[in-house]
Amino acid sequence: MGLADYTAIVEAGNAVVDLLRDNLTPEPLGNRELIALCSPHESENNQLTLYLYHIEEENQNMTSGYYQLDQTTQRRAAAQFTLRYLVTAHSKAPVQLRQADQHRIVGAAIQTLRDNPVVPQRYLAGSLAEEHAQLHLAVEKVPLEQLLKIWNNTSKEYKLSFVLMVTGVTIASKRKRQVTRITDFEVSVNPETHESLVQRSVSAVLRLRDGFLGTPIENGGALFRIDGIPSQPQAKPGGYRVWTGLAEGRHTLSVSMRGFQTEELIVDIRPGQVWEGSADLKPGLGYPFGKDAVTVRLTVTRGGQPLADQPVWLAVADPAPLKLAQDKAEKGVQTLRLFCRGEVSALPVPGVFLLEEGKAPELVTLQAVEGEDGRLTAPLAHAHTRGKALLPAQQYRTDGQGRISVMLREAARLAVFCNGSIQYAEPGTEGEQTITLRF
Repeated sequence: MGLADYTAIVEAGNAVVDLLRDNLTPEPLGNRELIALCSPHESENNQLTLYLYHIEEENQNMTSGYYQLDQTTQRRAAAQFTLRYLVTAHSKAPVQLRQADQHRIVGAAIQTLRDNPVVPQRYLAGSLAEEHAQLHLAVEKVPLEQLLKIWNNTSKEYKLSFVLMVTGVTIASKRKRQVTRITDFEVSVNPETHESLVQRSVSAVLRLRDGFLGTPIENGGALFRIDGIPSQPQAKPGGYRVWTGLAEGRHTLSVSMRGFQTEELIVDIRPGQVWEGSADLKPGLGYPFGKDAVTVRLTVTRGGQPLADQPVWLAVADPAPLKLAQDKAEKGVQTLRLFCRGEVSALPVPGVFLLEEGKAPELVTLQAVEGEDGRLTAPLAHAHTRGKALLPAQQYRTDGQGRISVMLREAARLAVFCNGSIQYAEPGTEGEQTITLRF
């Protein structure tokens, strides 16, 4: 399943038009074709026009660089855009009724757009449909002088208008590059004679990601400690960090970075093997959240009492990036057949996933996904059936009152896994949300 192509802009506009056509006909407009993408001064017989006058790339929270398609190929990260439309009513009623008619048309349009803050999937076509894109709609507050400026560039006669903002439009890059996965490297001690050569094998590979955006962290600035001692790995494209020459055994790896919370992982170095893992850093003090970010404060309880200092795993429940594609995955297997709804390389693999089974959910660690096959680091503890979702999960720990705080890019249904069971939280779209879960 591919990413949104260059056609995403026109597909987004057509989706909004179709949404308005379904909701504004037969009342207040008698014909679907009276709503169209066009300039207000070229409206002809149209009675509601959407004019795309501004496209803005959302650079603020986007991580530049490349991500891994497979072991040897990387693709440049997709860009996300905000589209702004001038929405204008054009009444064909007699002069004495024209203003009132335009008011009705604009009112119906605003009502529809506010009732559908996310464009329903059935209106998406082409690459946006393949991507299962989330197009967000908002009537933007625009100063009158700015609105008049837009009008001066499009038409001489001002008509009742408002600005519609559409976010979530992504366009994939065609640019790819070939990379070589490093498992060994050599250091020449005497470059003139090459008499002495030190060869060191890779011990551990960590994929570092922004846990809020889900994108690789390419840039420097991360501080690493292994067993409390500062350590400087090699940085590789795709957010990878590579260590060599680590001693065998279990190590505690901590990752600290400005704007993120410190994460700790257990690294188990075994003879002749390369440890592979991932760290999705959670936002912390100073992180540049977007305007649509939602704060969710969860209180986890059991029997009316808060579960203090308790490990809890959280995952966004919808949409599921992976699902089981086999009739039954038996207990004890370590290979699963999977259906992926997007690019496999965009998944946090290796990483922890919540296998969303009603009575027997469990956490699994996906070590690799190759084609339709997913390889686990440990056997399944339970049997699972076709269609069950695998959700990328992040671990949190409750405080003394059983509370955790979570930042989301947007309102989303959360699956919360604790002590072998799942509860769901459904935060609203505005402000800080406080939710109590009873396990």
